[in-house]
Amino acid sequence: MSKRSLFLMTIFGLVLLLAVLSFLATACSGDDFERTDGDGAEQPSDGDDDDREAEAEPDGEDVIDPGLRLRSEGWLRGDLHMHSKWSDGGDATAMVIAIGEYLENEIFLEAHPEYAGNGLDFISITDHRTADTLTDPDWRSERLILVPGEELGSDGHANLFGITEMVSHDPGNDGTTLDDLLAAIETVHGMGGAFSINHPFTPGDPWPWDTRTHDAVEVWNTKWAMQTSPLPEEYLTEWEASRGPASPLFRRAIQESQDQVLRFYEAMLARGLHVALVGGSDRHVLFMNGFPTTWIKPEGGQSAGVVQGILARHTFVSRTPVAATVEMTINAGDGSAQMGDAVQIPPAGATVTIHVRAGRAAGGLIRLMKGSAVASDEALPEAPLGQVLAEAAIESEDFVFDVADVPVQPGDWIYPMVLEPLYAPSLSDEQKQTVDELAGAAFGMTGEDYGTFAMMFVDLIDLGILLDPSKCDPDAWDLTKLQCLPLVVNGEPTSTFFVPDWVDRALNAVPEEGAPGEWCMGAIGSAVMFVE
Repeated sequence: MSKRSLFLMTIFGLVLLLAVLSFLATACSGDDFERTDGDGAEQPSDGDDDDREAEAEPDGEDVIDPGLRLRSEGWLRGDLHMHSKWSDGGDATAMVIAIGEYLENEIFLEAHPEYAGNGLDFISITDHRTADTLTDPDWRSERLILVPGEELGSDGHANLFGITEMVSHDPGNDGTTLDDLLAAIETVHGMGGAFSINHPFTPGDPWPWDTRTHDAVEVWNTKWAMQTSPLPEEYLTEWEASRGPASPLFRRAIQESQDQVLRFYEAMLARGLHVALVGGSDRHVLFMNGFPTTWIKPEGGQSAGVVQGILARHTFVSRTPVAATVEMTINAGDGSAQMGDAVQIPPAGATVTIHVRAGRAAGGLIRLMKGSAVASDEALPEAPLGQVLAEAAIESEDFVFDVADVPVQPGDWIYPMVLEPLYAPSLSDEQKQTVDELAGAAFGMTGEDYGTFAMMFVDLIDLGILLDPSKCDPDAWDLTKLQCLPLVVNGEPTSTFFVPDWVDRALNAVPEEGAPGEWCMGAIGSAVMFVE
């Protein structure tokens, strides 16, 4: 069983046990609302250097919400990783889709008006080792683009997008090999799809395989703080004993004690492997899909356009659909490029201007990461990774940061990230203490202490509703705590909860020397690479 499903099932089981033992079956009542199925059409919802300058956009009523502006410019937002009852998820296909549609529900929007126009546009249900979702009669939505998907593998996981049928990680039923995985990537590409490595440093499900024809890597799985515990280098000794040599890219990243998944991405870039950066909720039970949120600039319409957007690397990931956004434009000579593009420059190098725009992250920090190519795998161990080119404090909700005359050579790469304040505005001292405790528990999570982390939610969740979700009553919501979803689909309710922003920040805390610092991860975008 994967780390995320074990974690979520542990939360569910422990809280349920507490509910039974304490007899806290809350007697709330209210009108449920029934999801109305549509005709199956796939449609998006409506809805220190003098050369570095930072400027705030003028404040005022004419400032457009960055999420609404990005949507008007063609960006779509969604979730590329979740599960249903076709594998180990807790809800049937129809309910998983209804949860994806929920952010546009009128009852929810009355309590959370910031989500108006900021719902999801697409989802991909990626069940383990099956594509049966695609033939499920409930695989339909009037609001969402539904991207066909599967989570491949048992010895290392990967998501497949845009497939037409199941792809096996072990077609010979004799144990997964590197050749099996390379063949799977080729099969997916033959379908016009995209192959994305999942949670590559999760204990039990890592990806030391030396694949270099994949299209994307999931750098943000579930919650940022929950993926920060480093995988020890000793792990590779056992892995290689039964599977053969590990990827030099993986080996370089595992040398680091922090942010291994980002160092893995950077090691790929250093060896010229220019892939998209994506994220996913990996939803099984309890929490909603869409958190974190992957933004994609599609190349064409419907699900095929979303897949092509991944293949074009026009992607970034944000903490929630209404959290920070990030955009980056590179001006080189007379041309310009956006996140994910390959930018052609002369062999002798050039200077470029970087234009970064951060939305909805006032009080946060813009950070630009930069690196260079190395000539061989043998040079990777000494390759400098995690280098900060420039950063700036974010002074407004729509903020621009320019870095001029940056020298670049072929093989160099740059990607942006936005860090948000760990504490949401106007938190009480008690809430700040809870944030510290949640972030600390998430950072220290191992295979032995899921229970400790799960217990942190007892004071933030209605145990009676978890025991009997049919009693979910929006009139009884406490907006400072986890809020039940009053969804009933095909006669069945769901034990799923919306996590308020101040709690979500805690679960996405960014480590500083192994402990929660002052930031949470807000958004992170695919790299631009410079080529001859």
